[in-house]
Amino acid sequence: MHHIKINNLTLKLVNKIIENKELYKADIQKLENGSTILDMTNASWTGGKLVGEICMGGLGNVEFSSYDLDGHYIPSVNVYTSEPVISCMASQLAGWSVKLKKEVEKDGKIKKKVIFQSLGSGPARAKSKAEKLFEELDYTDDSNCAIIVFETDKLPNSEVMEIVANKSGVSPSNTYAVCAPTACLTGSIQVAARIVETGIHKLHEIHFPLDVLKDGFGTTTIAPIAKDDLGAMGRTNDSISAAGLTYYTIDVDKEKEAELFELLKKAPANTSSSYGKPFLETFKAAEYDFYKIDPGLFAPAKYTMTNVRTGKSITVGEVNHELLKLSYKLN
Repeated sequence: MHHIKINNLTLKLVNKIIENKELYKADIQKLENGSTILDMTNASWTGGKLVGEICMGGLGNVEFSSYDLDGHYIPSVNVYTSEPVISCMASQLAGWSVKLKKEVEKDGKIKKKVIFQSLGSGPARAKSKAEKLFEELDYTDDSNCAIIVFETDKLPNSEVMEIVANKSGVSPSNTYAVCAPTACLTGSIQVAARIVETGIHKLHEIHFPLDVLKDGFGTTTIAPIAKDDLGAMGRTNDSISAAGLTYYTIDVDKEKEAELFELLKKAPANTSSSYGKPFLETFKAAEYDFYKIDPGLFAPAKYTMTNVRTGKSITVGEVNHELLKLSYKLN
């Protein structure tokens, strides 16, 4: 599968949105340098699903379901991929910090002002390889296009798209940005669709060997839309850490299995020292400083893992409906 070009593969999904923009409620903009912006702020349910699949480099599927939150009927996603490392780590992970600064004059002095800043997801990351992570990943994409996803309400301009194009080694006319803020339907869907990726990212953080992963499946709630991006960030994080369920298969020999099953016990969100309250409360207590929050909190609620070589499985972690109801403001 490593010969698959995920940007070329994802371009089919991008073109599907462009060709059916009214159906998916997408606003398509062509910039003066030829790059294309897909504004998915007001997108339909299916539009949001496609954004989730674009984030996964076209190697994952996002399907809608529902979740019974103690009598509250909540929409949910089922996400699955048989290329978990490429789909999630080389594409979906929000790991590329794209920033545009300009010199401006203030009080008679020339200073640099940030014009645009956002973490980029999507297959363009595999083209730019701007992150140290790609030193570990055995994957190269020689597509002639680049597709990036920005979780922001500020659309990128031509200069931002030039940065993406140049870092990705493609023409601006073959560069696409898919954009939506967190506080919208698309935002809630695409963050929920990160359930498998969030689980793998935590595995990577605890030094679990990713090369043994075979398949990934995850389920979590789609957070009710919040009034602003800060509130939406809290709810979408809580969806994963309080109700996110993941299932992975691995292929290892019997001797290695016990070691990895023991290591997995460190992965669930409830092992974090910052766990226990809705994320917004935790964030406020940390004076809105991410660095004061234990990064181990950003993980699914539960993991189940099966070793296909022995047939043995383990489940670790717990769901926390009380936390989620507080986060969602449900009676």
